[in-house]
Amino acid sequence: MGLGSVGAVSVPHRFPRRAFDETTLAERTSTVAAVLVARNEAVTIARALEPLHALRERRLVDRLVVVDGGSDDDTVALAEAAGAEVIDAASVLPELGPVLGKGDSIWRTLVAVDVDILAFLDADLVGRYDEYVIGLLGPLLTDADVRFVKGAFRRTRVGEVEPRHLDGGRVTEMVARPLLNLLRPDLAAFYQPLGGQVAARRGDLAAIEIPTGYAVEIDMLAAMVDRFGHRAVVESDLGRVVNRERTVEDLVPMAQEVMYGLLHAQQPGLSWTPYVRPGPEGGMAAPLAHQIVHRPPAASLLQVSGDGAGSRRRDIGSS
Repeated sequence: MGLGSVGAVSVPHRFPRRAFDETTLAERTSTVAAVLVARNEAVTIARALEPLHALRERRLVDRLVVVDGGSDDDTVALAEAAGAEVIDAASVLPELGPVLGKGDSIWRTLVAVDVDILAFLDADLVGRYDEYVIGLLGPLLTDADVRFVKGAFRRTRVGEVEPRHLDGGRVTEMVARPLLNLLRPDLAAFYQPLGGQVAARRGDLAAIEIPTGYAVEIDMLAAMVDRFGHRAVVESDLGRVVNRERTVEDLVPMAQEVMYGLLHAQQPGLSWTPYVRPGPEGGMAAPLAHQIVHRPPAASLLQVSGDGAGSRRRDIGSS
């Protein structure tokens, strides 16, 4: 597996689209789970799960999980009807309080889902989820030196035929990539540094701190590169992905959380402050009710028995 470079920037190895197929899953010796992280995704969840349920029925994945971060629409009912195992993220370690966004759902998944390898996917995509899962799991199942897989894809917006030139999304191209070029140029070569389509060995993710909210995606990438080196972190081409266009109101807290994730790594003492802006009539508007904390390594909350099965401790405290 080669590693290219452009100037001083290392270019991650990228597996081409459909480099792996169902045979890769059929011949695996590791247990695997496909995990959709969802909150209010009733529009897309059933369609996303249909091809994954087919993989589960043929025992090509061991678990098909939807981790729900507090939906108040029909996401849970539709996911259950589509054959998924639904985990209410708030019910995992409930003593820690409410689920604080996407990263918190991922962290609680590490506690709750006992398999060797997890493929995480956003639940709001329109595309071939079976191909996405095979592409994400393939490098980990066929190469013991691979420790983390990022999905590389061309993002097409709803109603558009072709991807735009800058196809990473507004937060990626206007916030994350400029900051990466300045602060972590070694990560700027990843095509979708914020993409939620990733796969890793559970033990590796359980060994690192996980920030809650949208800081999780860039933080996991940086942590895996720093822990295992660039050669162990690869990309897998997932082709074209369609997801819905979010409003500026949706993107504002996401952008601040991503920036915090990057800046906190450079300045560990940086404290979190919720997003606030001046009101149109003067004064300051109320801050948005979002919070970022760093959850401790999930491995510190687990006991592993002699046969390798994980179990919850009873003495879990607050982060």
